[in-house]
Amino acid sequence: MRLRSTIGESVAVAILLTACGGGGDGGDADPVGDGRTVRVEAFDRQDYNADGFSAVAGEITFRLSQVGIQEHTLVVEGMEDEMRLVVEDGGTDSGNLTLEPGRYILYCDIAGHRSSGMEARLTVG
Repeated sequence: MRLRSTIGESVAVAILLTACGGGGDGGDADPVGDGRTVRVEAFDRQDYNADGFSAVAGEITFRLSQVGIQEHTLVVEGMEDEMRLVVEDGGTDSGNLTLEPGRYILYCDIAGHRSSGMEARLTVG
């Protein structure tokens, strides 16, 4: 009887860990590495790989990768003049920003892309 209980507990823990995991598959939060790098993939269907990302306050590196061929950008709302990453044809781009704790919006500033849903939340803790 004790073996069944242990197996049941192990299965329950595995389910909880899977449910709480981040990952770049469109989940809400995607903590990356040590929290100092935010990795964003841009798709031709005009969306990013996740609806939300997280990072640690301070200098944050943003890495944008293109999955497809259509040009996309990544900017932080209100800081468009400080960093604008651009990718197309499977390319990559990266840049750094120093951010205080808070909530930010990442988006593609190419005409029509943001209104098509190409934006994500960034939570900086």
